[in-house]
Amino acid sequence: MRNLEKYLKNKEIDYSKLLKNGFIKENNEYIYKQKIQNDQFEIIVNFSGDNKTSKLMDLLCEEEYVLVDVEDSRGEFVGKLREEYENILKDIINSCTTENIFKSNQSKEIIKYIKEKYDDDLEFLWEKFENDAIWRNKQNNKWYGLLLTITKDKLKINSKEEIEILDLRYPKGENINIINNETIFPGYHMNKESWITVKLDYSLDTSQIKELIDNSYNLSIGNKCGMAGDDLSKKVFEYLRLIPKGKVVTYKQVAEYLGNKGLSRVVGNILHKNPDGDKYPCYKVLNSKGELAKAFVFGGEDEQKRRLEKDGIEVKNNKVDLKIYQWKELQ
Repeated sequence: MRNLEKYLKNKEIDYSKLLKNGFIKENNEYIYKQKIQNDQFEIIVNFSGDNKTSKLMDLLCEEEYVLVDVEDSRGEFVGKLREEYENILKDIINSCTTENIFKSNQSKEIIKYIKEKYDDDLEFLWEKFENDAIWRNKQNNKWYGLLLTITKDKLKINSKEEIEILDLRYPKGENINIINNETIFPGYHMNKESWITVKLDYSLDTSQIKELIDNSYNLSIGNKCGMAGDDLSKKVFEYLRLIPKGKVVTYKQVAEYLGNKGLSRVVGNILHKNPDGDKYPCYKVLNSKGELAKAFVFGGEDEQKRRLEKDGIEVKNNKVDLKIYQWKELQ
């Protein structure tokens, strides 16, 4: 029998995912079974309380096939069997667990906040530093946050105690106004002029950290129009309601209306989170070639085409003639 603790290091089992991935619940046990090698062997995984184990059963003799767990055991057959067994275990772990590297409750609050607001997940980029991760802006792949585990002396605090920290962007040259070397520090391992570091030990209120995260996110998109993310969304949706029936605009037009033509991709991201397709007619927004969006949020390009044609706009080969239908007002 194999102890699966090494597979579960820094991971947390999501028991709802177990059931979705083939596990059966029996009393307080979650059991998974899969036959391999032409049904000659069966993998059995058991999660219950502190028991996290697996075993490979030889169905012919109805005994556990222990050779797969004997390191000195060699041979082509055992090797292939061991490889298939390992791959299935890894697939189960990847499908049914979440990362649980960061233990601080405030870190968990921040992870949840970023997921809910920006739909971004932590990325673990460095095998050597398994307790370090980043968030990046999906629009341009720029980082806007790093979640790290360091010792306090790295922040020039007289202690070797480990602490979780958050690195965030801050307006270049202005971080001197916020750094106090008690709760907010110069950017750790980042540009000291344009990054800050925050301790995640509740020495700074979570609501204040959320504001700093939003500020960092906006800086990562090159936002030069002076608006926060929520204000950007509000102005985009207001603009959509101004577009007359029978007219369309481009992402670039909307970005220029916001005051920065470089925000075209940000506009696309905002439209993809449109809460009401009837109130805010995002189907009227096309790319610079007049092409429909395959990922139109309310049903794909076929639905976008239907809505445009209902407005009297001709669509040929999933494309609109901007010379005829592009709205020029307010530009």
